Amino acid sequence: MAERGAHLSQLLLDSSRPSIFELVAQEGLNQALRGTIKFFFRVCANHYPETFGVSFRWANEIQLVFDCLLQNYYLRNHGASFAENFYGLERVTKNDCGLNGRAKIYSVISLSLLPYALSKLDAYFSERQPSNQQYSVMSFSSIRFIYDLIVLINWMFYTWGKSVTHSPVLHLLGVKLKHGGENSSPGISLTKIIEMSAFFIQFLEWWFTNQSSQAKSMLSLPIPPPPHSRVQNQYPKPKTGTCPLCQQQWKNECVLRVSGYVFCYRCILPYLKENRKCPISKLPATPNDLIRIYANAE
Repeated sequence: MAERGAHLSQLLLDSSRPSIFELVAQEGLNQALRGTIKFFFRVCANHYPETFGVSFRWANEIQLVFDCLLQNYYLRNHGASFAENFYGLERVTKNDCGLNGRAKIYSVISLSLLPYALSKLDAYFSERQPSNQQYSVMSFSSIRFIYDLIVLINWMFYTWGKSVTHSPVLHLLGVKLKHGGENSSPGISLTKIIEMSAFFIQFLEWWFTNQSSQAKSMLSLPIPPPPHSRVQNQYPKPKTGTCPLCQQQWKNECVLRVSGYVFCYRCILPYLKENRKCPISKLPATPNDLIRIYANAE
């Protein structure tokens, strides 16, 4: 018992050994950074779909390239990832030696490519139907469960002082984390700017998520019935997918918001300028009441 108490005291007094709180914090910062690029393009695509629509489809890949460049820069100049450097940590071998070029390349792969591959696999197998891909989905779920279990056990061993690393990936690389020396500068301006940007973007994501959920709740309301015609009109009841005026399939369709009927833009615009009312419901209307819609857009 006395020997174990002395061992725990030695762990607590080891100033070069990162605490659990520092390791959890840097892991959380890494996760926060991975979603920033995708969220940025998501917001831009919502406001400017013609310009950023294609970029949003490749947001994960753009995020991967950005993450690789960022981690490679910090590993080459500070011997640590961006998040590790922010919390004053650095990567060394288990013999307390600096990383060589190959170890830095492997570190970039583990920091950027591995999370990207796991997220892609998670998304792929989550979309598979259990009835069609039951065996493959169950196999991947089992492998992922075993991996998460190994990560948890490694964290427990690190807490008890039985392991020098908290991550099985670092263990495979032969790398451990320790508090950096004078060259480690967690307070540099670039790091602060990137970190504050990450948290600000996460706040925006939370804000827009709430706004979109409110919009979805409004869209879930029942659709009101179309208004009844006040008087008998010369136009028959329109068929589905056709313009009430020309009786042809919609072209550049738009909806008249006072009545809810959909017309071809070239048909309804001159009619409204001349008659100032809906041709079906006879409700007063102007060209300003036209709303462009994209019924046939994919």
